[in-house]
Amino acid sequence: MMAETEVEHRASETPKMYWQVLLRLRWLLGGTIGLAFAVGRMIEALWFDPNVPIMRVLGDVAAWGLLGGLAVWLTLTWVSRQEQRYQAGLEQALRDQQRAYSQLALLSEVNRRIVDSATLDEILDAALTFPRRLVPARATAVLLLDTTGIVETRAHGAPTDELTRLRKTLRIADQMASSRHPQMLTSADGADVCLALPLHDGMALLGWIELHLERPMTIAQDELALLETITNEIAEAIASARRRSREERAIYQLERAIAEERARIARDIHDGIAQSLAFMRMRIDLWNEWIESDPQRLRAELMELKTTLREQIRELRRAIFALRPVQFDELGFVGGLRRYIVEFAGQHSWDIHVDLSGTPSTTSPEVEAVAFRVVQEALTNVAKHAAATRVEVLIGQADEGLQLIVRDDGQGFDPGALPEAPGHVGLRQMRERLAALRGQLIILSRPGAGTELRAWIPLPPEVER
Repeated sequence: MMAETEVEHRASETPKMYWQVLLRLRWLLGGTIGLAFAVGRMIEALWFDPNVPIMRVLGDVAAWGLLGGLAVWLTLTWVSRQEQRYQAGLEQALRDQQRAYSQLALLSEVNRRIVDSATLDEILDAALTFPRRLVPARATAVLLLDTTGIVETRAHGAPTDELTRLRKTLRIADQMASSRHPQMLTSADGADVCLALPLHDGMALLGWIELHLERPMTIAQDELALLETITNEIAEAIASARRRSREERAIYQLERAIAEERARIARDIHDGIAQSLAFMRMRIDLWNEWIESDPQRLRAELMELKTTLREQIRELRRAIFALRPVQFDELGFVGGLRRYIVEFAGQHSWDIHVDLSGTPSTTSPEVEAVAFRVVQEALTNVAKHAAATRVEVLIGQADEGLQLIVRDDGQGFDPGALPEAPGHVGLRQMRERLAALRGQLIILSRPGAGTELRAWIPLPPEVER
């Protein structure tokens, strides 16, 4: 590679050497040709017209020699100047070609680095590195926007407090909010200079890159265009990385919800059906002894077994019903929730009253998921502990949020005893789900007077009617 470069360099130097020699020798060549003109004119005058006065001959010799030499000098000068301009054009074209090649190589390296980046941090490292390859800066920083404001994610060359001062002095945030192209920002006294590169994915401003310079400088248009292309590539990579992160987080949350549901079902089966079956297995050993010794007592035990089996069958059906998918995709949230409540009540022969008319027409999937889990857990608790005959489920809006009410006429309980009650793990899970959305849970109950569960979930302004 070095040999080829040396050959090209020598080849470009050869014509340059020729026209430089020609340009230096133009006086000698012009004088020589002018002298030849003069000698020829003198010989012509003396040979063909010997009677011509000598002064006239000398005048003609001088005139023709001067004209001939001047013509040759002008011709050689013009030719050498043209060759000089031609060689300068070739050299400029070669420099432009090498510049374009280096820019394409840099852009290719950026694309390769972004493709190979597995995390957002690696992309941000590239955002801090590549612009400095084109514009030398004393300090650089990468800033991103999120719901809380502006966050400095990367910085190099200056402490954070110094960069914060420069941003306030140059009002970089205000300039970037209204621009999609690189901006050269200079303070009033000219002491602070920053080239700000917005990171825009075509839809929204994601942040920007700051290149703080030592002094004002002019950047070529092709370099500005390349910087804009690089920042656009980085912005799209950041947006893609964020989408991947959200998708991975959604998958994780889905898997976590499935794991929690499996744990709840396993706990229900273990605490209910499994323990009852284990207890009955232990009782069978006694029944073998009572067949002959106490048949009357055995008969009472079998009647109690029948009642217990009936309860366990009901509990098993409740667990199976909880595994059935709710058809929100086909019926919508309100229709799917109503169908679930009615079928759940039918499993327990409740007198059910459902009013979901206050449900907003548009709610986020997170709010719908939490609302469904609250209603599901509330109905499950009624079935397990309340011994109710009538249940009401109401959904409406209150205090800029979604309010859910589940009311029963069962035996009630003392809410103050819930922290010590091992059978109310579902209530704790309800509180955790609501707390994740900044919601609240209130339980109104007393022994013998039924229970009313109230849950509240905040809604964004655009969802309210």
